[in-house]
Formats: sequence, structure tokens, C-alpha cells
Amino acid sequence: MAKSVSNKTPAPHGSSAAANLVRLWLKQKPFMHWLVREGLVNYTALAKRLAQEGFAAGKRPVAALRAALLRSRRLDLGEFDPFGKNEVLGESTFEVRSGITVVQSEKALQMPVIAVASSKNGVISIIDEAKEGRVPKAAKVVGEDLVLITIYSDERMETESGVLATLLLHLALQKVNVIEVISAGPDTILVIEPKDLGNALGVLQGLMSKGKRSKGEQALFSYDKPVKD
Repeated sequence: MAKSVSNKTPAPHGSSAAANLVRLWLKQKPFMHWLVREGLVNYTALAKRLAQEGFAAGKRPVAALRAALLRSRRLDLGEFDPFGKNEVLGESTFEVRSGITVVQSEKALQMPVIAVASSKNGVISIIDEAKEGRVPKAAKVVGEDLVLITIYSDERMETESGVLATLLLHLALQKVNVIEVISAGPDTILVIEPKDLGNALGVLQGLMSKGKRSKGEQALFSYDKPVKD
């Protein structure tokens, strides 16, 4: 009996194991899957990294892992787009305020504060630098001459997952160092350095659509994206 002949190229040793491992890894990392899917990574470099982290992939781990990454671009692991539509942020507004000081203390400060967050390690207070002279000696000033960004959102900010993560991801991609993050109900308070303000404004202006301007006397400005004709 004649043997059947196949024109298919045999799969490299370990390719099936590599595909399963890569799929499981990407399923837990939707952002990485988005990068792989969009072709924004060096597949060989990522395969080498996975091989170094102990991903078993037969005798040719890098080649098998690279092939698995390339095939994973067609996998349906759920929609994820860090630059996509986000209605919560799209309908939010923000204000910027300069001259901010961040203070760390064991107990809450007995003085006016803009925002406060507490944990087992102490209390972080955000105050106006004009009131810095009232900070008790026992407290520690951990940052001066900083910028405060207050983002005003609706109640969906507290119920819809991933909104804050999307915001921080955008800021990180623009190399904005967020010194403090405080959630106050639907509002979000960020403290950054003045040198990062330009990049931060670009991110916020890109994420937020037309909103209501604030009339806060101490706000430097509020962004209101112009409506296209």
C-alpha cells in the first residue's frame, strides 16, 4: 500500500506547548496581547524574554515562542484597546492647580487640606504651599512646588472597571510621573511635577471631550475641547 504524502511542514518540536503557554500568558495580560496583536513589539525579543522566564518550548524555545506569538495575533482574547473609546473619561473635565505641597504625618493635620489619604504607614496630606508654615514639626514635607490635577467624573467612575487604569496607562506612556493618586468618590486627584505638566495636559486633552468649565478661583484653567464643525 502506498504511503500517503502530505505537503504540510511538520510543526517544530514544542510548538504546541509554546502556543498553549503563550495563550495563557496573553490571556492574563490584555495589554500585552494588544501590543502583540497590533505588531508593536519585537517578537524575537519578547520570545527571548519568555524563554528566560522559564517558558518550556522544546528544543528550540525562542523559535517556538516567536511562532506562537505571531499566531496569537489572530486569537480572540477579548477586546482591549488602551487608546479606544472611554465614555467616562470622555465626559470628564479637569482643573489644574499649582503651588502644591505634599506632607506625610502620623496623624491627620489639624489645618486646612485639599485632599488626604491614610494607611497603616501614616497620613498623606495635600495642602496649598501658602499654608506650609502651619505644618507641625513632627510632619515631613515630601514634595513642594508640585501641580495638582483634579479630574471630575460622574458616578460611573466608581462602578466601571479600568477607567483609572486607562488614565494612568496613558500618563505612563508619556513618561508622566504621578507622585500621588487619591480617589474622592467619582473625582480623581493626581499630583505631578511641573516638568510633566505639558505631557499630562496632552494626555488629558486627548482623553476628554467637551465639558463644563470650572469657575474655581484657584484653578489655572479647565480644558474644554473645541467642537469640530
